[in-house]
Amino acid sequence: MDSLRLIPVDRAPDSQPCCRCAEDKGHWDLIAGKPYCPNCQESLVVGEAEPLIERTRKHRCAVCSRIGTLDYLTFPLQSETPVAMELCSEHLRSLLGRRLGTYAYQQLRRQLRALGLRARDLFLLHDAFYDSNGRALQPAIQLE
Repeated sequence: MDSLRLIPVDRAPDSQPCCRCAEDKGHWDLIAGKPYCPNCQESLVVGEAEPLIERTRKHRCAVCSRIGTLDYLTFPLQSETPVAMELCSEHLRSLLGRRLGTYAYQQLRRQLRALGLRARDLFLLHDAFYDSNGRALQPAIQLE
């Protein structure tokens, strides 16, 4: 199984309310199969929400190839075809927090390009959050 892949449209999950706040306004990202709205993702990252506790799977991270990942599924902007990524806890936190390192950003960008997508097509990798070299421009602030 590829660590970063497109999901066929006919196998795409239906829109579901956020598992934390029940907001129901579209296709939310899925983490370990559960839908999270952007506000609840942000709350997780900054430490305002209950922590995310899920069992990891024995798959390799799309960034570092470490075994022990959570499945992250997102819908590219203006698309009904979702992208699934296997990410270790470090890279999942960094992606959600808009603070991937340049190497991690470039790894994801390269793999997305192989699928015919641009990094900017994914909300959390958009140009508003990363420059062309992959430096984080607007990382979510983590509480100390």
